Amino acid sequence: MFLEKVRSEGLAHISYLVGSNGQAAVIDPRRDVDEYLDIARKKGARIMLVLETHRNEDLVSGALELANATGAAIYHGGQLDFDYGNSLEDGQEFSIGDLRITAMHTPGHTDESHCFLLADGRGPFLLFTGDTLFSGEVGRTDLLGPERLRDMTEKLYDSLHDKVLPLGEGTVIMPAHGPGSHCGHAIGERSPTTIGLEVRDNKALSLPRMDFIMAKMADRMERPPYFKRMEALNLHGPIILGAMPSPPALGPGQVKGAQEDGALVLDLREPQCYANGHIPRSLNVWLDRLPAYGGYAIPYGRPLLLVLDRQEDVDTAVRYLVRMGYEDICGYLRDGMNAWAMSGNVLSSFPAYSVHDVHAAQLSGKGMMLIDLRDTPELEAGLMPGSSLIHLGNIIERSSELPADKELVLFCRSGTRGAIAASMLRNSGMKNVAIMLGGFTAWSKNGYPVEKFRNV
Repeated sequence: MFLEKVRSEGLAHISYLVGSNGQAAVIDPRRDVDEYLDIARKKGARIMLVLETHRNEDLVSGALELANATGAAIYHGGQLDFDYGNSLEDGQEFSIGDLRITAMHTPGHTDESHCFLLADGRGPFLLFTGDTLFSGEVGRTDLLGPERLRDMTEKLYDSLHDKVLPLGEGTVIMPAHGPGSHCGHAIGERSPTTIGLEVRDNKALSLPRMDFIMAKMADRMERPPYFKRMEALNLHGPIILGAMPSPPALGPGQVKGAQEDGALVLDLREPQCYANGHIPRSLNVWLDRLPAYGGYAIPYGRPLLLVLDRQEDVDTAVRYLVRMGYEDICGYLRDGMNAWAMSGNVLSSFPAYSVHDVHAAQLSGKGMMLIDLRDTPELEAGLMPGSSLIHLGNIIERSSELPADKELVLFCRSGTRGAIAASMLRNSGMKNVAIMLGGFTAWSKNGYPVEKFRNV
């Protein structure tokens, strides 16, 4: 037997490949499937099954891609009308070599959520839990809207206490996400974990039924706008790529021409570099945070032109984008911004302030509006006095509320989202934008005033 974990960094997504005696199954595959194929090849196994714990919201499923490459059969919950694959039945069993996999219907995160129980000749010992149970956290129940929130929360409690926990404290838990996922704000580092460890340490599992329901219904998590796109792609099936896109290197003139024809320049450099000088009408999302925040800012349906510091990062950028359903990547700027500047092209910029600059400006009474872009759970660390709360996902929708006669200083926890929001506002026609480098973390570490957040 072998069991391999495949992590998708940034999205904090975890998929698994399990095999025995020349056969293998993949649970919750991502769209770039070459790693699964490489592992199976090295293990001398053929991928026979693709099992999905639920219709993913935060990335494009690789089920069709794997099936196309291997001929594997796809199975997912029959409670949704998928346009591809086969429907699971509660208790349905599959054989992979000497292993047995049993499907367990565990609704709550979604209606069609399933866990998969793995057994060998000595009995069951491991559970792939998808988004039902994580290390230190349980699945979110708000994705079907407020009208279904209570119903889904009750179903999750029942799934956990009637199906998962009775498997016994020694059962190994393999969740679909680690810390940093949009699918749970308190997910811990421990993976794998066990039922016994979670019963001991996971607060949600110790709550009585009504307390669990009330706590989950009050649990506020942002829902990234690209979730709807992922849900539709994973329900109806994304196009099969066959191989990762390989965008060509383009000179400054070619980039300029493509931009004039409607392509979007996506600048993947760090915020301070982007603020110092960038291609006009470009969008900034730092490469390291692209999986987490790209879906808030990058529109679908436009060809993308990439700007990076290093050519060797092109492959990483393409993988990140393809996992979120962006396939039309028409090229990248050869030699980066240096080539653009050396060609004599126009550069745009905006101020990037340190927290010391912002504090001094506050003391002097300089007219500026501080805009805090953080998620609700992040606000528990405190607020900058005088700041306005506008989540990154709402910045364009609420841009009409922003004054034209004050400098808008945008910040988040570390600074990344400030540059995203600034570039979005710039592209919408607003010029009075700036960012605060280091974000709230740098502000509080320097001992500057912090107010208590009151969640109402």
